[in-house]
Amino acid sequence: MTPGGPSAEVEVYVWFESDPADDPAVYLAFRRLVQEMGRGAEAPLGTPRLLRRPELKDRDGQLRATWMEVWPAVPAADLADWLDRLGRCAEASGASALALGGRHVEPFVAPPGTLTD
Repeated sequence: MTPGGPSAEVEVYVWFESDPADDPAVYLAFRRLVQEMGRGAEAPLGTPRLLRRPELKDRDGQLRATWMEVWPAVPAADLADWLDRLGRCAEASGASALALGGRHVEPFVAPPGTLTD
């Protein structure tokens, strides 16, 4: 059983690294991704956010920016379909192409009894 039950909402976190020179392109791709995800959605889309780690990381001699997309209020019952759609929309928006090493998608739920209940 998933914490929170089958009707709970899930928060989906997507982290990835990119070339810091691509920062403006990452931002624009995220805007396109949000538009794509909102188009034809059965449930209203929460307010997704795009965050960037303040410092750059050195990955094998190359500087990398680390990004985090936060997708709140994903219905748990629809999670598998929602994640499939996110993958397709990430490809269509160009977000996947900017993610060096791929997009790492991680769903989370709040356990019962936390302050989010």
